[in-house]
Amino acid sequence: MTENTLRDIAWNSDYLDTRREVWSLPFTGEDRRLLWDDAVAEKWGTGDPVREKLGSFLGNSLKTVGFAHVSGLMDPSAPDESIVSALSFTLRELGEIIPQNAAGDLTQVLRDRDGDGNTELGFHCDTCDLLVLLCLQPAAGSEGGNTKLASAGHVHDIIERERPDVLALLKEEWTFDRSGRAGQQHIVTPILFTQDDGKICCYYQTRTVRASAELSPARREALDCLDEVLYRPEIAFGMRLGAGDLLVIRNSRVMHGRSAYVDTPGAPSRRMLRIWMDETR
Repeated sequence: MTENTLRDIAWNSDYLDTRREVWSLPFTGEDRRLLWDDAVAEKWGTGDPVREKLGSFLGNSLKTVGFAHVSGLMDPSAPDESIVSALSFTLRELGEIIPQNAAGDLTQVLRDRDGDGNTELGFHCDTCDLLVLLCLQPAAGSEGGNTKLASAGHVHDIIERERPDVLALLKEEWTFDRSGRAGQQHIVTPILFTQDDGKICCYYQTRTVRASAELSPARREALDCLDEVLYRPEIAFGMRLGAGDLLVIRNSRVMHGRSAYVDTPGAPSRRMLRIWMDETR
C-alpha cells in the first residue's frame, strides 16, 4: 500500500487477523540495537534507516487503521528511566508529549493498584491525540491483561444500519466531566461524529459521561446500545502485547480497553508504560 493509496479503513477483527502487515511491524534484534544506540546518544547516525522504516510504518498504520503495533521495539530489561528517554527520543517526530494527569506527569507505569487489574477496563478514548503504550511486562500466563481495540468507523456503520435513532443521539453533544484530571475539565462533544474530510471519529469515556449529568432514558439506552455493539466478538480485537512491544493508538479513530487480569504470586507483575502525545501540526 503506497502513500497515494492510503485510505481510512473501518475495520473489524477479521480484517485485522488477515492483514497483520497493515498494522504490525516486527523488529529484529539488529533493528533494536541500532535504534537504541542512537536514541541513547540522542543523535541519529547508523540507526537512521531504522528510524525511517519505523516512521513510515507508524504514519501509514495510523492513517489507515488508526493504530500501529511494533513487536520488540525496546529491550524491556533496561532500566525504566532509560526506556522512557529512548522511547521519547524515538517518537519525537510524531508530536509533543503532554501531561496525562493533574500532577503533570509526562509518563506513567500502569500496574495493578489494590486489585483494580481484576476489573475489566471498558472501551474508551484518552484525552490526547495519540496514546502510546510500551509493554514492560505482560501479565503472567496466557490469559488476561490483553488490550482491546474497536474501530469507530465500523461501530458507526453498524449502529447506522441497525439503530439510526441511536446514531442520531450519539451525534449530539454530550458532556464528559473530567474534574481533577489533566487538561480540560469538562468536554462537550458528540460521541460519534464525521470530520470535514469524511473520517468517522469518536470520543467516549463511559464512566465520565454516565456520571456527568442526568441522562434521559433515550440517552441511557443509546449508551447501552453503543456498549453492546463494542463488545460483539467481531468488533473487539484482542491483542496481547509482549515485553518490549509498542502500541500507538489514534484516540479519535480507535476506542480501546483492557481485559481483567490477576498478577500471579511469585511472578513478575504486569507493567505498561503509558505516554500521551499531541500530534505535530
